[in-house]
Amino acid sequence: MPNQAKDMEEMLFFSQMLNECSPLELLKQILMHSHHAIVITDADASAGYRIIYANPVFCRHTGYELAELVGMSPRILQGPKSNKRIIEKLTPALQERGFFYGASINYRKDGSMYPVEWNISEIKNEQGEVTHYISMQKDLSNFHRLAKQVKKSNENFKDFYLSTTKKDKTHANKEVLDSLKDNQKIYAGGLRNDENADLFEDAFFDFSPDEMGALGNKVDKGELSAEEFWRENPIDDEDVSALIESIQEVDVELGLLQSQGQSKERLENIANGFKEVANNLYFCVEFNDGALIIDEVANILMILEESHEFPIDVLVTFNKEVYEWLDGAVITKNADNIFEGENNTIAAGNQLLLFLK
Repeated sequence: MPNQAKDMEEMLFFSQMLNECSPLELLKQILMHSHHAIVITDADASAGYRIIYANPVFCRHTGYELAELVGMSPRILQGPKSNKRIIEKLTPALQERGFFYGASINYRKDGSMYPVEWNISEIKNEQGEVTHYISMQKDLSNFHRLAKQVKKSNENFKDFYLSTTKKDKTHANKEVLDSLKDNQKIYAGGLRNDENADLFEDAFFDFSPDEMGALGNKVDKGELSAEEFWRENPIDDEDVSALIESIQEVDVELGLLQSQGQSKERLENIANGFKEVANNLYFCVEFNDGALIIDEVANILMILEESHEFPIDVLVTFNKEVYEWLDGAVITKNADNIFEGENNTIAAGNQLLLFLK
């Protein structure tokens, strides 16, 4: 019954729109004036899902005229860097779930490549039969350029840091440090590690819910407030107390590191503190990604040579991200999305590891 009521509600809204505009005109306006590239195909998988319509944005992105596309399969946009293994997943996913979400390298008519994010959804007739598929696509060229810019910025900072004297490091260029921290936030969106340096060079990434994301990381977990999390996943008070205690211990050791300088013992103490934080997080499967990066940082710090120089500010920033994440998710429990802080922690952690390894 709830679904029937929802369907009736949607039909009511559709009817109101159709009072002002005919169905054909409404469809034309949506397709022709969309800012997204849209392509509609038939449902014949054996023929490669032949294109029956592509809007002007799609034609502009691909370099093809509509007349050249109609009757052709979207396979004409594939090329040497398109991953055929992932292509094979498309039809089973559409048959099972009715949609497919991914990212790829597309090839224009002139042979040039461009990264694209796309999703495909089924269209059914009144009898519930799938008759067509519609795909909305987004050119990721700007995102690709951003990825290269962030990578280059990080490389420049590392070169700058390693080339300066010990005295200069104490007064390292604030603007460079601020830039690095901004990059950490960008990484939270997915640009998290060295394997993403050639962001789209491996071409066809599956964005299906049970797969890895286009940037080589797990797909977005969605949103879950701390209130919702605690309502369904209460954590034992002793575990929370142990978590808070281990965070406080790291804060103390970091303060000593900043005021008294680096030593093997101090690095080991910080590593042990982070290790305890990670161990206390493993009790909750939702936080395993964050626990893993904290654990990895701890393992590297534990074996780090005392003579190994790295920007302490980056370690402090990482600890700050860890604390702010856990404060909102576990301590004050006021986070609107518990995964946002985890993403920031993972981003800062991977950034720190670039200097520790």
